[in-house]
Amino acid sequence: MKTQHTLFQVAVLGGDRRQVSMIRELAGYGYSVCIWGFGAQVFGVDDDVQVFHDWKDAIADAAAVILPLPATLDGIRVNSPDIAENARPRLDVLFREMEGMLLLGGKLSEELQCHAALHDIECIDYFASEPLQLKNALATAEGAISIAMKEIPTTICGTHMAVIGYGRIGELLAHRLHVLGAKVTVYARREEALTRASMAHLNTVKLNGESLMHIRKGNRVIFNTVPECLFDERVVQTLPKDCIFIDLASAPGGIDHLAAQKASLPTIWATALPGKYAPESAGTYIAQTIRSILKERNCSESIGE
Repeated sequence: MKTQHTLFQVAVLGGDRRQVSMIRELAGYGYSVCIWGFGAQVFGVDDDVQVFHDWKDAIADAAAVILPLPATLDGIRVNSPDIAENARPRLDVLFREMEGMLLLGGKLSEELQCHAALHDIECIDYFASEPLQLKNALATAEGAISIAMKEIPTTICGTHMAVIGYGRIGELLAHRLHVLGAKVTVYARREEALTRASMAHLNTVKLNGESLMHIRKGNRVIFNTVPECLFDERVVQTLPKDCIFIDLASAPGGIDHLAAQKASLPTIWATALPGKYAPESAGTYIAQTIRSILKERNCSESIGE
């Protein structure tokens, strides 16, 4: 078993610009932050972080290890986009070095958590936090609107747009488009979602295969938030010829890309928008979530106050 430490010292391994912001926030809260997987030039002496060239040294005295969002892309190595693939820590090796420690990561699979448990590692998926998911949904909605503004030759105001799905992202996106003056139609399966959308003064349509085939002519943007291939070849052929399809859904996405290509339908698969369009805010959101998790477990109540 590793020596037990207070949660004052944490190690951050890998990640993108969101993690850079997160690291600075955690240091500002008073945590001692050891990092690996970021160029030394990213952080200055005023950032109060310790930069390590060997990830094993970074975690040596830490009580908790923080992995990116997502923690891994292939289920084998830590997600470290700034590091050559063969130099990224293998999860099985990391777990052996972390025995008895606390692991925090984003989108931790059940398989990964089971593997970690074999090494007496407690895992917490910080992305399971509802407040964090709502904040990410906000960043995603704003990023999607930014894409639309660049892609269409009209103003948002007065333009017909469809939002497919009315979950966290769909609801925030539809509301913000409506505030900007867009003529928004929400497609959703659940009656409760349709009622909420209607009460927000949005046009609503029951989501099914047939309704998608009757998206009105003149609709310039379709935002999809449903991670299911609803837009198959049959549906794609019926879509307005002058619209674009912005897919916000995680894999496998919501459209048959080959069919879209054949139909000359401009399609943008816009994933991970918080990290691309608002990395500083997204990193702050993650840091706030991690701070809450660590404060619940911290022996020193002064940390992060």
